[in-house]
Amino acid sequence: MRFLPTLALCMGLAGLGGITPPAEAQTTATAIASGQFQDTGPRYQGSGSAVIAQTSDGQTVLQFGDFSVTPGPDLEVWLVEADAPTSAAAVLASSYISLGPLQSATGGQTYGIPSDIDASAYGSVVIWCEDFSVLFSVAPLR
Repeated sequence: MRFLPTLALCMGLAGLGGITPPAEAQTTATAIASGQFQDTGPRYQGSGSAVIAQTSDGQTVLQFGDFSVTPGPDLEVWLVEADAPTSAAAVLASSYISLGPLQSATGGQTYGIPSDIDASAYGSVVIWCEDFSVLFSVAPLR
């Protein structure tokens, strides 16, 4: 009698072999540009990769891999036209667009890039403190 629940469970699991992942899990992306986050000074450090990619459904996204940055208040992710700004003044002197608040100070993240934005026109990704106008980290794109 006690083998019946086990048998039922095994029979139920046997039918799971034909399940396929959701379509979004099968989406592939083609890299357009990429770079590595760098420190901008002894107090502000960043590491990890930044990749601008086009997904198979035509969306352009910014993906962070193995990402880490010094935590701070009101951090945002910006695309900046400057190739490798090293100061807040250089960031503000360049054209830029905010992709929104930083999701987390660590880990993989994905940000949508609006369809009316030409991502190839931007030379860097920066982590920017909006409250104090401070450059926390920069990833020059190639």
